[in-house]
Amino acid sequence: MNPTEDSPNGNGASPGEDDAGGVQAVDTAVRVLSALIDTGAPLMLKTVAERAEMQPPKAHRYLVSFCRNGLAERDAASGGYRLGPLAVRMGLAALRRLNVVQAASPTLGELRDELGFTVGLAVWGAAGPTFVRFEETNDALIISGRPGSVMPLLTSSTGRVFGAYLPPSVTASLIQREMAGSQHPGATPTRIASTMSKADVEALFEDVRRHKLARVLGDVNPGLHGVSAPIFDHAGAVVGVITVMGSAGLIDTRLDGPVASTLAARAEEVSRRMGWA
Repeated sequence: MNPTEDSPNGNGASPGEDDAGGVQAVDTAVRVLSALIDTGAPLMLKTVAERAEMQPPKAHRYLVSFCRNGLAERDAASGGYRLGPLAVRMGLAALRRLNVVQAASPTLGELRDELGFTVGLAVWGAAGPTFVRFEETNDALIISGRPGSVMPLLTSSTGRVFGAYLPPSVTASLIQREMAGSQHPGATPTRIASTMSKADVEALFEDVRRHKLARVLGDVNPGLHGVSAPIFDHAGAVVGVITVMGSAGLIDTRLDGPVASTLAARAEEVSRRMGWA
């Protein structure tokens, strides 16, 4: 007899356990629950089954149990299914424990070791893009910034990512100040932003959104290049930026290059930890 989720698997494990020690029934249940995530209107049984890649009768058995225990509920008007109150409580509990610094910190060290360049994490602070953590290499590169350093919006790759994704109501006053020639407290002065028009700024941010990456070539610190990628939360809001930085001539900042590709993949992993899909 072939092993199934309801029978012994033939290797001495308990019923419902697969070769890796997991429980097949739980794996199947997760597929059904995942089908209900990121939906607007309640889903009909056929749609749930299609998304979970199983036959409707099987999906129905799981949905009945989920409704009985609060993981799902059935809409009285349409007969469709949606996540239930227990699933909502579980999601909120997970969100309360999320912290972008905790979620991203392991990735910073991994990126440094993988790429061989200094990696930093910035969040949005009272004065603008603010670095909160660095993982530095042991080469001769000297980073002028330290945790607490504030970056400009228009002339740093870190700032450009925040400028591209934060609402204008948050960034407008800081952008205007930079275009007028002033800088955030703690930022390295630069005159580049004062030559930009509003159209230039919007084109810059649109390019960042198109690539989900930003780069600078010594705009803030001569000889120091950087490439940055956003971290999104469950609502799709930018909550952090990871930046890889290195000396001119050593780091490849091409947006289709290996450094940028690796950074983008790692930042996306952190976003998924933050609930982004």
